[in-house]
Amino acid sequence: MRRTLALCLVFGLGLLAAPTRGGACSCAWRGPFLTVAREAPLVVRARILRLHPGATSTMDVLVLETLAGGLLDSGLVVQMGDGMHCRPMLDGFPPGSEWVLALNGPGAKPGTGLALSHCGEFWLGVENGIVKGSIDGLQNQINWMPWPEFKARLLYPAFGEKISGQIAAGDRFCRPFGSRFEFILEPTLSGWEIVVREFGRTENLSRLTPPLHSAPNPREIEGWHLTGKPGDCSSRPYQAETGPANPREFIFAPEVGEGIDGEKAGRSITAEDVEKVRCFGRGTLFIEAFKLEPGGNGCPKIEWLKFSAQLEGGY
Repeated sequence: MRRTLALCLVFGLGLLAAPTRGGACSCAWRGPFLTVAREAPLVVRARILRLHPGATSTMDVLVLETLAGGLLDSGLVVQMGDGMHCRPMLDGFPPGSEWVLALNGPGAKPGTGLALSHCGEFWLGVENGIVKGSIDGLQNQINWMPWPEFKARLLYPAFGEKISGQIAAGDRFCRPFGSRFEFILEPTLSGWEIVVREFGRTENLSRLTPPLHSAPNPREIEGWHLTGKPGDCSSRPYQAETGPANPREFIFAPEVGEGIDGEKAGRSITAEDVEKVRCFGRGTLFIEAFKLEPGGNGCPKIEWLKFSAQLEGGY
């Protein structure tokens, strides 16, 4: 009896001395980097400067590029593992090494600062322009990807969305889609222009939709396109016998105005450039209903327009 009581006492003291699961980390793996990075408010490419081990371990990093979120300073302090939080330990991040870090993701418990979670692949190594880690595969599966390709896939993931609405003459329609874009119907003197913009830029990413010359462009929506007698409009461009077909098809890509037909491009547009734009993004606008009102020179005006648009693309 005494021996049984002693064993129970020892066992009970052992339970009191052991850490509880409430204080330690326990979390499921949420996925590879390209999946979990969408859940992180800040994603950066950074170089490790200094490590600070201890009860509350941290590391100092220098931000080389901000990929998502916003920063006021290029220097950051990142909270790391201490055995009681869901964060990786310092020993895997030597000073001088370069990483892509998705910070403050689920499980990080950052408090008022920044922290790195290990409840998914929230970090990837970068060496000689190559990104390494579980980029888009299984847990512990190592992938390699050149930095430009990785950056494109991170910033512009695949999308497929439908937008619909009704617009009156002179009004502007704007709706976000994908992860970084806006679909716009910009009012003109005679109707609307289809515009696709990336947040923070003024470039019309759809402006290379063919045909670029010699015929009305599908991005333009004018009253004479919708009448049964387009030839009655004396001011129609190119003296075209018909307007663009319904539905209207257009293309777009973030490279327009930068790598393609930008200030530094240094050459004219080629068929390969147009195909590259098409490979990234495609849109189809359906004109579902409309009302015309008479206009001068046989060119009617659009009083209102009901439409839908299908948008797809990404890397």
